[in-house]
Amino acid sequence: MTAERYKLFVIDDDATFCLLLDKILSRDYHVLTFTNPMEAVERVATEKPDLILTDYTMPDMNGLELTRLVKERYPQLPIIVLTGYGSIESAVEVLKAGAFDYMEKSISGGASSANFTVLRTRISNAIEQARTKLVSEQYKQENEKLKRKFKQFRSTELFGTSEAIERIRRMIEQIARTDSTVLILGETGTGKNVSAEMIHRLSARAGKGEFVEINCAALPENLLEAELFGYEKGAFTDAKETKKGLFEIANNGTIFLDEIDSTSPLVQSKLLTVLETRSFRRIGGSQPISVNVRLICATNASLTEKVQQGKFRQDLFFRINVVSLTMPPLRTLGNDIILIAEMFIKQFSEEMGKHVLGLADDAKQLLLSNPWHGNVRELRNVMERAVVFTENNHFVTAKELALLEEHADSARPTTPSSSSLTEKTSEPIFALPLGKSLEEVKVAYIKAVLNDCKYHYTEAAKILDITPKALWEIRKRYNIVGDDTASSPKELQPKGF
Repeated sequence: MTAERYKLFVIDDDATFCLLLDKILSRDYHVLTFTNPMEAVERVATEKPDLILTDYTMPDMNGLELTRLVKERYPQLPIIVLTGYGSIESAVEVLKAGAFDYMEKSISGGASSANFTVLRTRISNAIEQARTKLVSEQYKQENEKLKRKFKQFRSTELFGTSEAIERIRRMIEQIARTDSTVLILGETGTGKNVSAEMIHRLSARAGKGEFVEINCAALPENLLEAELFGYEKGAFTDAKETKKGLFEIANNGTIFLDEIDSTSPLVQSKLLTVLETRSFRRIGGSQPISVNVRLICATNASLTEKVQQGKFRQDLFFRINVVSLTMPPLRTLGNDIILIAEMFIKQFSEEMGKHVLGLADDAKQLLLSNPWHGNVRELRNVMERAVVFTENNHFVTAKELALLEEHADSARPTTPSSSSLTEKTSEPIFALPLGKSLEEVKVAYIKAVLNDCKYHYTEAAKILDITPKALWEIRKRYNIVGDDTASSPKELQPKGF
C-alpha cells in the first residue's frame, strides 16, 4: 500500500461485522463504520470517502438502492457490495447500478482470512482505478480547455501586416481600455465579429462575463426579442419555463449584435431602453432586471441612410455610435491576402489531416487579382475548397482555384446579368461569384426569381415551392425591395409593411 491512508465507509446493519471489518481494514485504511445507510450517504458530502463497502441486505435501504443513490450524486465514487445471500440476479443489478464489484460473505455471515485477502485486493484495485479515471478526466478537461482557448485565440485574431490592419489593431486596443458602446462598420465578411470579440477579450470584462453574439437578421422580430430579453413562464403558449435572455447571460460581459440595421422598431425601442436605464423586462415580466453589459453593434449598411428613410431610430443610432470602427475590405490589403490564405491552408490541412505545402506562385497571382466582394469569408470558402482538391505534400496551384478563375469576371459588383435569371439562353441561368454563404445565395436567388417574375408573388412562390405569404415574410426580413405593390395581392401584405 502507499503511504497515503485512503478513507473507507463500511456500511452494514450488523454492528459486529462492522467492527470486524474495521479491525481488519484499519491496518491500511482510515475506516468509518455505519449501521444506518442514510447516515452514511449524508456523510459522504462532508467526509468524502475514497470507497464505500456496503452490505446488500439491510432493513432501511438495501445495497442496490444505496448504490443507485450514491452514484446519482457522486458518479466517480467506487462501491463494493457484500452479501451473505448472493445471487447472479442481484449481482447483475448492482453492477448495472454502477458498483465496482460484488462479493459474497462466507456462509456463516463472516469472512475467512482468504476472503479478506481477496477483499483487500479488490478495494485496492477499485481505489486505484477510480483515481486513475479521475486524473484522466481532469487531464481530458484541461486538454479540452486548452484546445478551446487556442481555438478561441486563433478565431479572434486579425491576421495581416498591412498598415490598414495595424491601424485596426491599435484602435481595438484603445477601444478595449474603455467601456464605451461600439459600432463596427464594413462590408460583409471583413471580420466585424472577430474585431468585436477581440475588443471583449482585451477588455477588463473578459474575466468577469461572457461574450455573447447574435445575428439580428437571422431571427424574426418575436424570436429576436425573446432571445435578447428572455421571457417569463406562461408569457405565451410555448413558454413552458422561464428563459433568460442574452442580456442576462452576458451580464458583466459583452453582447454583440450583428446586422443591427435589420432590427424592428419594437426591438430598437427596447435596446434604447437598455442603453439608457441599464435595465429591461422579460417578455411577460413586470419587474425590471438590471444588467451591466457592454454593447457592440455591427452593420454593412449605411445607418445614416436608414435613419433618413425612417427605418432606424435616430436616437438609437446616436447611442450606439459612440465609438465607430470601419473594417477595411480584403481587396485593399495587398499581400495580406496571401498571408490570410496561407493561414486558412494551414488550418484546413490540420482539420482534414492533410499536409498542403502552401500557395504556388500562379495561385498567389490569381488571389491578388480577385476583387473579393465576399472578403475574408469568401476567401475562407475558396481556400477550404482548394485544400480539399490539393494532394498531400503539394502546393495549391491555380488549377485548384480554377473555379475561382472561371468566375473572376463575374466577381464584380452585382449586376442583373450575374445574379439574376435571364431569357437570353434556352434555360434560365443563375450565377454568383464563388465564396458566397448559403444565406447570401438563398437571398440572391429569391431576388432573381422575383425579378424574373416581375414581382408577381404567386408566380414566384410557385417556382420557389413556398406559399406567397412565406415569400412576403422573406421579403420583409431581408428588405428585398421592388416595384411590386401594384401587382401584389393586398391580402398578402403584412400589417405596417
